[in-house]
Amino acid sequence: MHVGERLSELLVAAGVRRVFGVPGGQTTPLYHGIARQRGAITHTLMRDERSAAFAADAYARMSGRVGVCDATVGPGVSNLISGLLEAYTSSIPMLAIIADIPRHWETRRRFGSASQGFEQRSFLEPCVKYYGRVELPENLDGVLAAALRIATAGRPGPVILEIPDDVFSADFPAPAPGLAPHARLSVTYPQSRTSPDPSSVERAVELLRRSRKPLLLAGGGALSAGAGDQVQRLAENLEAPVATTLNGKGVLSEHHPLAVGPAGSFGLPLVNDLLAEADCVVFIGTKAAQGATLNWTLPPPGTPIVHLDLDATEIGRNFPQSLGLECDARLGAKALADALPERGRSDWDLERIRRLVEEWWRGALDGGVDGHGAVKPQAVMRALGAVMGQDDVLVTDASLSSGWGAAHWRTRRSGRTFVAPRGLAGLGWGLPAAIGSALALKDTGTDGRVYCVAGDGGWAYSQSELETLARLRLPVVATVLNNSVLAWTRHSAEQRYPDTEPISQDFTDVDFAAAAVAMGALGRRCATPDEFAEAVTKAAADHTGSPVVLEVISSKTESPVLKPKDRRAMTAY
Repeated sequence: MHVGERLSELLVAAGVRRVFGVPGGQTTPLYHGIARQRGAITHTLMRDERSAAFAADAYARMSGRVGVCDATVGPGVSNLISGLLEAYTSSIPMLAIIADIPRHWETRRRFGSASQGFEQRSFLEPCVKYYGRVELPENLDGVLAAALRIATAGRPGPVILEIPDDVFSADFPAPAPGLAPHARLSVTYPQSRTSPDPSSVERAVELLRRSRKPLLLAGGGALSAGAGDQVQRLAENLEAPVATTLNGKGVLSEHHPLAVGPAGSFGLPLVNDLLAEADCVVFIGTKAAQGATLNWTLPPPGTPIVHLDLDATEIGRNFPQSLGLECDARLGAKALADALPERGRSDWDLERIRRLVEEWWRGALDGGVDGHGAVKPQAVMRALGAVMGQDDVLVTDASLSSGWGAAHWRTRRSGRTFVAPRGLAGLGWGLPAAIGSALALKDTGTDGRVYCVAGDGGWAYSQSELETLARLRLPVVATVLNNSVLAWTRHSAEQRYPDTEPISQDFTDVDFAAAAVAMGALGRRCATPDEFAEAVTKAAADHTGSPVVLEVISSKTESPVLKPKDRRAMTAY
């Protein structure tokens, strides 16, 4: 047995069912090992290592297991960077298995004297929680155990397992007699849960008892912790509206009477108004970042804040007045709910808030086209919402697509049915993430179909993965909002320099539907809201297994981005 075979054996024992990657000569032992597992673990060939990392990230979000990808030395490794950083900044556990040049070539690493060699550790280490290198075959078990433990412990994140070429293909030694086995491997997360300090809970309870207009803001940490039931209990006990960050969307069904929708730059205007009005805000599993708080202007300065987070370094970082509870989001919300039984009515006019929320989700679209006759993305999201089932999943690309999905597509149940990249927010994430999400649903036996929304700018980054989608026969329905422009950056340039026509923002018209057909998918181009509604209804009813790409000629001017009311807090993006 060589090291690649042993690694494959360990991955299976840990519960890994799928690895995403692109082969290289130095990673061949891993592929050989996976092949010899005879279906216990599957390798998914992607067209680009960046896509492999994006797919592994989404797989982790949807499956509750560490996402795994691989890359060969040099250019393969460097292509991982965007995916690792998205997982790192979104706190998603991921294992990247990478090769390196042979150990005895170390003096030939610099400037690629050894083919494809470079200082990859110093390049990747700032982007991950842990960088484990297997210097000797007998070290493999321990380094992998450490990597998986660190990926899933505390605040989750990506880790590296680096194996030099000569070690990867080396024989794996039989364990020495009497040697204690390593701890049981597992890829589920969270691996453990931390309860809040009781004295901190008491102080938080006192703040909330004095509050007349409390509000909860739940983030991705609450969703990953499965805190929905406890967040709902706490909200109902307090009669408090529940807002979410982009990555927290789905903690509560957005049909729940207290769910008001996302906050911040990709949120609902009403939700930002409620954040400004609240007299106490509870952050649950969120870092209270720029996007969710309108450049840290909401809640306003001086508003009492209770902050529940696994990572104590986040508490008080952006809102110094925060009272911190270092804990798992589910256990923290439960502790507060247990200590705060129903206390009577808050001062919120909940009937009015509910009416305004419903008006937002059901509001008129003025025909669904802009002044130039191009389709408004709001109409696209409305049509998607009409055909998608409660277990279907919406995956969006970065940039404006995330905003359209957050503020104009409504979740039907609690849990993760909306997936978007708001950690690093790099273009091109959407299609590979849709692949990872669809395979996670398949591998876990979960009902539901994946729908993907991307702008033409982001879609073009990863369009090659349509071949992957078609090869795997994944019935993903992808919508491309084609306005032939990098809309967000063009809008920003126009606002910053209104006296100058922006340069390098616009593209020629590309027929993405025709390209999709050439790559093995079904494709249709839609120029009106009615054409799209008809096409997406037909796609939703198609169960042949073919992926579908619906291209929409969309507005260049519409934007979901909300800005801070205080102009001093505005940025160009």
